[in-house]
Amino acid sequence: MFESPEIASDSYGEFLLRSPSGAVVYLDALLDKTYEEVDQLLAAHKRTGSLSGFERAQVLRRVYGEIACDKDADGNPFTLAAHPVCPVCGSQEMASWEFKEPPEFADVPLNFVAHNVWNSLSGGDKLKLLEGSLLS
Repeated sequence: MFESPEIASDSYGEFLLRSPSGAVVYLDALLDKTYEEVDQLLAAHKRTGSLSGFERAQVLRRVYGEIACDKDADGNPFTLAAHPVCPVCGSQEMASWEFKEPPEFADVPLNFVAHNVWNSLSGGDKLKLLEGSLLS
């Protein structure tokens, strides 16, 4: 058993992204322009443009961290809505997961997610990166 930070359930558009090495960064999707940019690319793409908004949001959450976010200090990609890393075995696959009741609130200092690599790419390179992630 271990504790890990989570975003409050009543927070809309706020996420924690986690990497396999245990790094955690914060994303406010309503303020971060890359989140909307990737969503727009998905809406215009031939493989995902006909999906419902809900289905496209699921794809967006799957690919966003990998393609639009800088990697952690160990070179690992971040994943949106990933489970935390177990401090004992290093896995992100939990046999069970539960929230504390009543919840404990804590201010945990987190860095904002960075997009230096994504922002340096041309539109065509961004599209290629997106297409590669859709195939995997």
